[in-house]
Amino acid sequence: MEKPSLTERELECLKWSAQGKTYEDIGMLLGISTRTVRFFLENARHKLGSHNTTYAVAADDEARTTEGVR
Repeated sequence: MEKPSLTERELECLKWSAQGKTYEDIGMLLGISTRTVRFFLENARHKLGSHNTTYAVAADDEARTTEGVR
């Protein structure tokens, strides 16, 4: 199965979300609005076929582990 192509921002938002950051925290860290963070995470969830961010983080982590990328 081909791994979905996530943008750099989608990956950044997933990374911070995996570390327990809120939308507001991520927005402040990346210098973007909360709405934009939500947009990137929704896109990532959609691309990964996940219903929520927790599953999206797990799916992305599993794909990277399978490829040997960390």
